[in-house]
Amino acid sequence: MKPLVLNMQAFGPFPTQQSINFTLLGEHPLFLINGATGAGKTTLLDAISFALYGETTGQDRAGKQMRCDHAADDCATEVEFVFAIGSKIYRVSRQPTQHVLGQRGHTTVERRTTASLYQLRSEWQNAQALDAMDWQPIETRKVTEVNKFIETLIGLRAEQFRQVVVLPQGKFRELLNADANERENILSQLFQTQRFKRYEELFKQQASELKKAFEQLEQQKAHILEGTESESLEQLEQHMSELKPQLDTKRQRLQQLAQQIHDTDYQLKQQLTRDAKLSELDNAKKQQSALSEQQAEIDRKQQQIKDAQAAIRLVPAFNQWQQTEKQLQLSQQKQHQLAETKQQQATALKALEAKLDTARANLEQNKHLRTTLQKLEDLLPTVEQLEQLSKQTKQEKASVEQQEKEGKQLRATYDKTQSDIQALLTEQRQVQTRIDELPELESRSLALAEQRKQLTKKQQLEQQAIALQGDQARLQRSLETKLQHKQHAYNQATELEQRWLASQAPLLASQLQPAQPCPVCGSTEHPSPAQPDTETLVEQHELERARDSYRHAEQAFYNEQTSLAKTNEQHRQLTEQLAELNPLSQQAIEQQEARLNDDRNLRNTLLSRRDAFQQQLERADQQREQLEQQLEHCRTQYSELKAKHASTQTELEHLQARWQQSDIQVDEVKPRIEQLKHQLTHFETQLEQAQKAAQKQSEQFYATQTQLDSEIEEGERLANSLKQAHEDWARQLAASNFETVDDFKSAQIAEADLERLNQVVTEYNQRSIELRSTITELKRQVDDISPANTEQLTLTLEKIRKEHESEQTLFNQQQSVLFNSEKSAQRLQQLAIQNQELEAKYANIGTLAHLATGQNPQRLSLHRFILSVLLDDILIVASQHLGKMTHHRYQLVRENEVSDARSASGLNLAVTDAYTGIQRSTKTLSGGESFQAALALALGLSEVVQQYSGGIKLDMLFVDEGFGSLDEQALDAAIDVLANLRASGRSVGIISHVRELKERIDTRIDVHKGQHGSHITTRVNN
Repeated sequence: MKPLVLNMQAFGPFPTQQSINFTLLGEHPLFLINGATGAGKTTLLDAISFALYGETTGQDRAGKQMRCDHAADDCATEVEFVFAIGSKIYRVSRQPTQHVLGQRGHTTVERRTTASLYQLRSEWQNAQALDAMDWQPIETRKVTEVNKFIETLIGLRAEQFRQVVVLPQGKFRELLNADANERENILSQLFQTQRFKRYEELFKQQASELKKAFEQLEQQKAHILEGTESESLEQLEQHMSELKPQLDTKRQRLQQLAQQIHDTDYQLKQQLTRDAKLSELDNAKKQQSALSEQQAEIDRKQQQIKDAQAAIRLVPAFNQWQQTEKQLQLSQQKQHQLAETKQQQATALKALEAKLDTARANLEQNKHLRTTLQKLEDLLPTVEQLEQLSKQTKQEKASVEQQEKEGKQLRATYDKTQSDIQALLTEQRQVQTRIDELPELESRSLALAEQRKQLTKKQQLEQQAIALQGDQARLQRSLETKLQHKQHAYNQATELEQRWLASQAPLLASQLQPAQPCPVCGSTEHPSPAQPDTETLVEQHELERARDSYRHAEQAFYNEQTSLAKTNEQHRQLTEQLAELNPLSQQAIEQQEARLNDDRNLRNTLLSRRDAFQQQLERADQQREQLEQQLEHCRTQYSELKAKHASTQTELEHLQARWQQSDIQVDEVKPRIEQLKHQLTHFETQLEQAQKAAQKQSEQFYATQTQLDSEIEEGERLANSLKQAHEDWARQLAASNFETVDDFKSAQIAEADLERLNQVVTEYNQRSIELRSTITELKRQVDDISPANTEQLTLTLEKIRKEHESEQTLFNQQQSVLFNSEKSAQRLQQLAIQNQELEAKYANIGTLAHLATGQNPQRLSLHRFILSVLLDDILIVASQHLGKMTHHRYQLVRENEVSDARSASGLNLAVTDAYTGIQRSTKTLSGGESFQAALALALGLSEVVQQYSGGIKLDMLFVDEGFGSLDEQALDAAIDVLANLRASGRSVGIISHVRELKERIDTRIDVHKGQHGSHITTRVNN
């Protein structure tokens, strides 16, 4: 990067615009920035750093604090820097947040930080013609985007830039005099080596997790072995092999007892079955005796059923006789009604025939009316033609008058439209003028959108931070609660384990046999065996459940601890993100948005009015063309209508002259025709109605006669049927067991009652058969079973069952012990495999963690090792410069020995004195020597950082103060070193008020201090 032009206004001590044209200083110059103390020499470096990054070189003052106190209220603070990178030239300008006089000149307003970046598209001319050149905007509003582009373009961040390009006052000695930890922070920030620090933490965390997992496996193994009363897996497997034969013996004994229980139980059930059958046999005999007593009633019911069934067979003949008699009575009644109806219809028919004769006579008397009607209808075409011509004449006259009126109206409308078009053109030009005067809105909208986006992001981050604070408090409380749960579960598991151990003695005592050795002490005498205590008895599964609860509580505690650590890290990251955001306030954004919306609404309103005027103009122009066409059409139509009206009037007068020869008026023809038609229609309607009425009455009379004849025949048929039905009934009654009709009727019963009687008799017969069969079967079953003593069988069965239960309890206990032992052995084997896997992983991760975190003889971590390599590169370059300045007496080196076993090493600095051959601390150097060493180190750091920054070439270097501590010889050597940098293509600026430098360096930028601020002049050595 090569500087070209620096422009400042109202910045630092400079109240007015100051400009420095670096191109006038020559190609790769060595120049002096000279001035009195407080004049503003360092401000030039602040201006360059602020223009590029928005930060000053010392970071002691923010950009908004750099406004000049002597500047006018209407003069905005601004810095502009033009520089070249290769063949491309860029121009960056930046304004800090400041309060300046408003447009009206009465109040001050706050202007937020702005930044703009441009690239030159035309040829470079000179510093005075910047605005005349063709600059392509890269970013004109977003400060963060400008910062990112600058970092990408130059290849350095702000802190790297201060170390590489600008060596600010009192800052470049920091790296020389810093202790190892401070030097680590500085180098880490410059070379961005924090990722290696994260690698250290990652290896350390993974090793810690593996060690913790290993400890947990050991704890699980100890817990499992405690529950088995074994000290190792081998001892547990030996105990299991001894227990299995004992279980096989007890299993055989249980099978023998189960067979005895089955046989005895079968005998007992057989005897109980015989007793039950004897009781059933007695009950069956009693029921059979009760049924015999009901036999007489059943016989009576059977006779009643027989009579009812006989009556049912006679019902069809009886019903046929009764039904035929009723039908004959109905037929006789209907014959009488039809005879009366026939007499009434004959009388009505005679009256209608007389009325028909009268209608025929009336129609014959009025035949002459039809001849008159025909004559009048022949005159109708002429009458209609006269009426049509008269009506057409009136319409055409009205059309001519209307057309004349419309022509006058069209002419007036046409004249008004011409006037409206001129008025619209004038208003449209006025609106367009106001639109052109409005300021540009799009860039303002984009800037406000970016501010709103940053504000929204900040608010979201603040809400997330608040939520994370709540999560931190909640997780902290939860962690304390889970710690209490963990302690409680541990206490409970310990207590149950002690109680379980105490309950094992009664269990062993219950298995002791007389004269058999005790499995604990070996004695064959058992004078006082332990007795079980039901209150303190603890089962194995209860103990295992308590241990599981403790493990779960412990795991929950560790999980919660991890969650809290993650939440704390998230809150720290959010805090860093919030610190990077600096948007406008909500109120300021809303105010600017309101002003922008007002301007946008005004512009939209004006655009709408302009478009509306344009639409109105187009419509008015179309209307004018239409009116011209309508006017021409109206004149043509008027002439045609007038000619047609004259022709129609002539034709009407000719027809009226011909009609005057007729003996009837024109308006009397149609009414007379209607009158004659009405009279003829009346007579014809009377005749038609009389004919229809006579015809209908005649048809009804003959229909009634036919019905009467048919009904007489039906009555004769029914009389014969009645005689036959009575004879059939009398014959069937005589053949039955009934003496009279009353006997027949009394034998009839309802169908449901008959079914009920049949059901009772049937159930009685079925029950009798069932009882006889049951008694026979029960006698056979009782005879097949031999009698036995039921009470003796019951006592024997109870004794065998108690023995089986006792043996089963002992078997279950031993089987449970074996099952738990096998389960524990399987778990121990799994833990052994996991243990081997963890040991294999730890062998690699643990070694990496020890090496990376500095647990080695050199006490050198991975991060410090990387930095030590970088520092070696810096010291090689720095020693070259220091050797030239000290006539090869001193060289900067890195201490390799560990001075303190408790602290890390690798970044401590020392100097090698060629005069003594001794390596000593840099703190032993004198003031002038320290400056030389610091300058050499700063130059070395500048070059190495540049090398590690992607090959970006930086053509400038500024050194601020420090030369006052050098003698004349050392000063010459330092200047020679700086001058030699010009050979590598770098421009070097020295900031100092040392008089000797002013005498030695002719090319200068002088900063003059005054009562009302400072100003700059440039002196070039020709």
